[in-house]
Amino acid sequence: MRIIGLIICLALVGGALVIIGPALYFDLNSFLVVLGGGVGYALLKGSKEPFIKLFGDGAAYFGWIGSLIGLIAITGGRFDTWGDVEKMGPALAVAMLTLFYGYMARLIALSFTPLDTLED
Repeated sequence: MRIIGLIICLALVGGALVIIGPALYFDLNSFLVVLGGGVGYALLKGSKEPFIKLFGDGAAYFGWIGSLIGLIAITGGRFDTWGDVEKMGPALAVAMLTLFYGYMARLIALSFTPLDTLED
């Protein structure tokens, strides 16, 4: 049942990606922040919980951290986007990709987490 639930969730997200345009959803730096943060968090926590569950939690946390980093860069003028509407839209989209990647990683990790370790 868990795999069926995962397939349904991924199909919904995949449908949105196809309609909106898949090219908008790919950014290597955002992906690396979430992947590295998830692995680092799981290793840092080092508890008895399964690695995959800790990875999913860390990926979601680093999705937020990555978005904050992106927003700070945008508002701090790092890429000369502040005030330029044509540049701010794509910059904000990239800043939000870490959230997207983080929660997608958490969703996938959830489906592979043993049932006895999940909280209510």
